[in-house]
Amino acid sequence: MKSAELEKTDRLSLLFRAAQDQALGVVLILEGTGLPGIIYTVEELSGCLDPRHFEVHHFPGAETAPERKDLFLYHYWLNLPRYGDLAVFDGSYYHDWAVRKSAQKLGKSESSNWIEDIKNFEHGLHQNHYLVLKIRIQRDRKDLEEEMDTDKRLKIWSPLLGKRAKYLIKHHRDYSEALELIVESTNVPDAPWFTPPPEKGKHVRIHVVDYLIARLEEALSVDSRQAVASYDEAMALMRNLKSEESK
Repeated sequence: MKSAELEKTDRLSLLFRAAQDQALGVVLILEGTGLPGIIYTVEELSGCLDPRHFEVHHFPGAETAPERKDLFLYHYWLNLPRYGDLAVFDGSYYHDWAVRKSAQKLGKSESSNWIEDIKNFEHGLHQNHYLVLKIRIQRDRKDLEEEMDTDKRLKIWSPLLGKRAKYLIKHHRDYSEALELIVESTNVPDAPWFTPPPEKGKHVRIHVVDYLIARLEEALSVDSRQAVASYDEAMALMRNLKSEESK
């Protein structure tokens, strides 16, 4: 009998195949101070999805990236997925806004304009057959620091995310407050936010997978539990028939 976790990964794989069939582009935005949860979520998706149809984009935030000359959102437009594919935005325009806001590098007018640009951007995606999934993963500063130091799985990612982890630990309060502001301002029906409980990364991953399954089932009108069960039954029947034929 399949474990509950294996069943969920099967359902997720099936749903993304359905997204390909229905030509639904999916943009998954991962934000927040819960960096371990983000890492575990990316690993979970990498392990169960067809690599030809999804891509992870680790955008450098304002705290590590050189000053950009192109327009706000320009490089996010360039990295939208093809219809039927998934693009994971890790450290997206929300991270960029929160970093600049907490450092007081955005004036009131510019801050409001960026928020309106984001809402228009995501509404346009929704209108053009994209599903925008936004997840904020939170973690207390002390717990974040301890988990980054003790979880051996996370050390694999340290060359890529080390600077970001140090930034989140050092500026935890100001960054969290800024992110809360923009989450409240952009929590709209077309692209709502989901915030799982602030737990260890390996546990947060489970909540995120459950949410992805629920949103994809709704968008695609697919009962993934029944579809996976029917597929498993068909495979079991085929194996039994082959076994009988070989006797």
